[in-house]
Amino acid sequence: MPATKSFTAKDVCSALGGISRSRLHTWAQLPPFCDRPTRERSARRFTKADLITFAVLQTLEDTLGMRRREVQRISAAIHRYVSAPHQVPGEELIFIPQGNLDEEEAFRLFRGQNPTSLGWVVDMSKERERIDLYLGLESSQRELPLITNIASGQQR
Repeated sequence: MPATKSFTAKDVCSALGGISRSRLHTWAQLPPFCDRPTRERSARRFTKADLITFAVLQTLEDTLGMRRREVQRISAAIHRYVSAPHQVPGEELIFIPQGNLDEEEAFRLFRGQNPTSLGWVVDMSKERERIDLYLGLESSQRELPLITNIASGQQR
């Protein structure tokens, strides 16, 4: 079984467009990252699920204007969602309602229904794609031009 790839703080900062190490350190103080044991004089290592979680946190703060207190409330739930094996057909949108909900109600998969409260919608497929592009991975299916005449190379 291949070893799990891990990333340093420098890798995470680079993957997220050059964020500062202090910002990453702030996120690393949130659950579930704060529960991980660290060793003195040893660099903290992160997984791909961690990278995707940080990408979602960055989108929530920078693009959607979520406050740090709300980010703290849902960070562990987002990481658990990203780490869990699941299949999502097509879009992978999550809805994060505003308010003081417990961690289990912190967000849910959004399937096109109208939300019943105020909140944020995050396109998880875009966050996964952003990290995959950084890692040099291509999606398994891409749109390719339809070639009608292979010999001439003409397209429709």
